[in-house]
Amino acid sequence: MLGLLASHGSPTILTEEVEWKKELQRIGKEIRETYNPGVVLVFSPHFISWSNENFVEIGNKLRCIQDFYGFPEELYKFCYEAENDVELAETLSSFLTPDSRWGLDHGAWIPLYYMFPEGIRVVTVSISNKSHEEHYQLGKRIGEVLRDSGRRPLVLATSSPTHRLDLYYLSVRPRPTMFDLILQDLIDGGRFDEIVNAYKVYAKEFKEAMPEGELKTLDMLLGVVQPSKGKVIAYDTPWPGVSMMLASFNS
Repeated sequence: MLGLLASHGSPTILTEEVEWKKELQRIGKEIRETYNPGVVLVFSPHFISWSNENFVEIGNKLRCIQDFYGFPEELYKFCYEAENDVELAETLSSFLTPDSRWGLDHGAWIPLYYMFPEGIRVVTVSISNKSHEEHYQLGKRIGEVLRDSGRRPLVLATSSPTHRLDLYYLSVRPRPTMFDLILQDLIDGGRFDEIVNAYKVYAKEFKEAMPEGELKTLDMLLGVVQPSKGKVIAYDTPWPGVSMMLASFNS
């Protein structure tokens, strides 16, 4: 099974000349050609229930949600919708809370927009107030369902390892944080248990970086994929306080 951590970044990526969208286009083309997934299971840090429930969308169509505010009007011309894999979503709803009110927020659809412009079936699952370990265990349960389903899934977690919007608005010089460097070493070194426990093992660095969604999307990905190896493919800091990472995980 293949997993991918792909930061989505600021919505301004849609109109700016940012190299990161070329990275997303390149990896999407490569995945189509070498892996050919039948469905993308996506975890976005913007799909969060603020409770102890993890939701799965069960509607036929995953509508585009432009959940960003105060940006230039031209950004709202962009959107991406997808067909849901309803059968898979309904199977997951046996232990996840079924929902039909959400869709694809910008944390999900911006990477999909560049990776799979021709379209692909998608299932989306939320993060919640549950602990990192609980998200990892939930991912393991989802992974069992995926393996039994006979599908060829891509598991996509979107998040920025550093997400300091205070630095973004202060226009501080973009630079890697210590946590970004630690996370790269953990991924390349296959130290996946330390990633799930990074919030306490590297508490100071984790708190200073303020990872988007507390990296619970990555916790679930690791649970689903059960990787034997990981690799950081690309890294950048296009904006102050926001880091971008692209990393693959193979079981």
